Amino acid sequence: MILCNGKQHYQPLDRGLQFGDGHFTTLRLHNGKPLWWDYHWQRLVLASQRLALPVPERQQVEAWLAELTAGQPDGVAKIIVTRGFGGRGYMPPAAVESNTYMQVSPLPPVAATIDTVAVAALQLARQPVLAGLKTLNRLEQVLLAREREERGVDDLLVLDHHNALLECCQGNIFWRSSDQWFTPSLQQAGVAGVARQVIIDQQWLGRVNQGVFTLEDLYQADQAFVCNSVRGAVPIKQLNGKVLSTDLPELLKQLTAC
Repeated sequence: MILCNGKQHYQPLDRGLQFGDGHFTTLRLHNGKPLWWDYHWQRLVLASQRLALPVPERQQVEAWLAELTAGQPDGVAKIIVTRGFGGRGYMPPAAVESNTYMQVSPLPPVAATIDTVAVAALQLARQPVLAGLKTLNRLEQVLLAREREERGVDDLLVLDHHNALLECCQGNIFWRSSDQWFTPSLQQAGVAGVARQVIIDQQWLGRVNQGVFTLEDLYQADQAFVCNSVRGAVPIKQLNGKVLSTDLPELLKQLTAC
């Protein structure tokens, strides 16, 4: 028997709820269409493969998404894939049918700039097997969001426990020193966002130097921004007391405006 808020629950518990056994992607709807859908689909496929989950059928997912977002020209859609039901402990059953959940919500307001940034006290653990994926195990990010709120800043610079810079609380970070752009490689921890991948693949900033960087590397920046697929690219106004340029390259302005 399962009780939920003291009442009997007649459905089995999804492994996504029990163990965070799954992954998700969050995408922006623009003029009724999912922005960068091919990238989001590849993210879902890659995560399913890495987690040994059945890959949902693309046409079915697209049909569900179209039905859910009908009449919603702009907004945010979230697609969650779990290992489904079955198994009392950690070991999943031999035969698995994944579950796909979707929800849609209005676009959140986006500030023109990120004015205040601090270094997060919470540091992320390194786990290269899961690095880059957006799994349902987001407790670190929940605590980071709470820390950001409690400290009253716009965003947090997130490090791993070796003090390597990874990302920000609200997305991936890019910065420019002189004429060279940089972003963390995310081979050990962090989330490889779709907006980050679009910028790198389509060379909107030219060649981007990906590597292991520290706060000291970032503090040499003349310009920096945080990006995700919902908010676009948002420039950071100042870092470590240094005022930065907030004039984004033209392609990134289009990314934010769409």
